[in-house]
Amino acid sequence: MKFLITGVSGFVGEELVYFLQKNPKYSILGIDKNEELFTQKIIFRKCNLISEKSKLNDIFNEFKPDVVIHCAAKILDTYDRNLVWKTNYYASKDLIEICAVHRVKKFIFISTFSIFQKNYEKPIDENEKPSFKTVYGETKYLTEQMLLKSNFTGDIYILRCPIILGKKRSYRFGILFGLIKDNYNIPLIGKCKNKISFVHVTDVCRAIENCLQYSGKYIFNVAADDQEEFQHILRRLIKKVNSKSKLVHFNKTIGNLIFDLVTFLRLIPYTSYHKKMFNYSILLDTTKIKKTLNWHPIYSIEKMFEENYVHSFQNTNPNSDSFSKKKAKEGLIKILKKII
Repeated sequence: MKFLITGVSGFVGEELVYFLQKNPKYSILGIDKNEELFTQKIIFRKCNLISEKSKLNDIFNEFKPDVVIHCAAKILDTYDRNLVWKTNYYASKDLIEICAVHRVKKFIFISTFSIFQKNYEKPIDENEKPSFKTVYGETKYLTEQMLLKSNFTGDIYILRCPIILGKKRSYRFGILFGLIKDNYNIPLIGKCKNKISFVHVTDVCRAIENCLQYSGKYIFNVAADDQEEFQHILRRLIKKVNSKSKLVHFNKTIGNLIFDLVTFLRLIPYTSYHKKMFNYSILLDTTKIKKTLNWHPIYSIEKMFEENYVHSFQNTNPNSDSFSKKKAKEGLIKILKKII
């Protein structure tokens, strides 16, 4: 079986290549606009999905993939709305049209729970109406709808993932883990009683492989089973690593204003996308994927956070140029340590 994977220099794309390489029956071609950042040894073609449609068509003619897994996306660059639209929506539209022409058998799209951005009292299933507030969430949802309405006759699988964690994404909570390691208190916005879903990248890869055994057009939620308050996750981690850190709760209004200010000034590698960890309860109901694909997560949130904590102090990700992988400004860390 031949796989073409987009965005192989990204976290999910690279991990997926590593996962699929273990099966000798799979042939893999990866494409990305950043050739110098890709570390896996597979067939690789440098291609910009936005501006090189003709080259992309030539790649399909050459490789003739059976399965296309679309991981490429613009996640955090919300400062350039036009680029987000071009990358997430229009490049996906071009890609599915090429897949239709070349009679690709299966198309798998990595989507996000960022199409939801309000508080939910109960876990939400795949039929929940979107409530996005960011251009990222908007483009992802509209891409889902566009794919399902396209003239592509093969199978389509849309995987809605929450925050994806893994060893190489330990930087995601680098500020938090640094404070815990140094026994400083942890600032939280409001009471932080919200519950939020996470998923490990290995479980995402396992869900993708399970898709290969089924036919049809589906949207699936993919998440760990845990349904805990975010503050309890942090308390357990603090206890596990024998830290003396304590949780300090800031007024929600003031806390959000401070968060907005430091993200606007790019003092920390977060955006409004990350505010949901402090402001909303968003749990994904995974009943459908469990029944349809016989998929069950093997990673708990506790296991994910412990793994991330250990690896956050190791230089495991070569792509340090990405904004999302940058560390917080040292001055901000010093201020945080003094006021909390």
